[in-house]
Amino acid sequence: MDGILVSYRLPPLNGLRAFEAAGRHLSFKLAAQELSVTPGAVSQQIKHLEQILGVPLFQRMPRGLTLTGHGEAMLPTISDAFERMSAAADAVARTLPTKALRLGVSPNLTDDPHGLLAKLANTEQSPDYVLITSTDDVANLLSGALDAILRPGPGPYPGMHAEVLNLHQAFSPHAQASLVVWPGLAKCREFLKTRSLLGSPG
Repeated sequence: MDGILVSYRLPPLNGLRAFEAAGRHLSFKLAAQELSVTPGAVSQQIKHLEQILGVPLFQRMPRGLTLTGHGEAMLPTISDAFERMSAAADAVARTLPTKALRLGVSPNLTDDPHGLLAKLANTEQSPDYVLITSTDDVANLLSGALDAILRPGPGPYPGMHAEVLNLHQAFSPHAQASLVVWPGLAKCREFLKTRSLLGSPG
């Protein structure tokens, strides 16, 4: 019937995410680590979901969790739904025309940018999704000559997306630096893979 709006009746997404992660791990603690929240938050989200559904999804045991019959019936469908959403988002995620992120790295962080890539990737050949240049001049970013820069110091960087990273040990003795990128590229696959290569969120 044309012209009829369809409204999907869904429980809170955070509760579904918490349930799916806890169901895979059979652990609130491991689910919390995956979702970057506390185990208490995972527990509360699942309790709220159970209240909405009116059925228990987990049996809390002294040494862990087990899924109830309702939880076992629900988990595969929820997991599949999240996999499909992730695949759909990845399919339309912005990619770079060059298929490689042009990254400027401060000379204060490394004197061998090409060798650094191999160390970071723990391979003989550098990954093909990032190209490193030894510079941290913001002017190169503003002019479009670079897509992102990695430099010491927290900024500020007006108009840019900046993240403080705890750097990979290959940068030793440097512990932290700012990864600065054009906001429109902050979600592209090449940037996300490069960010993971360089370090972890500070």
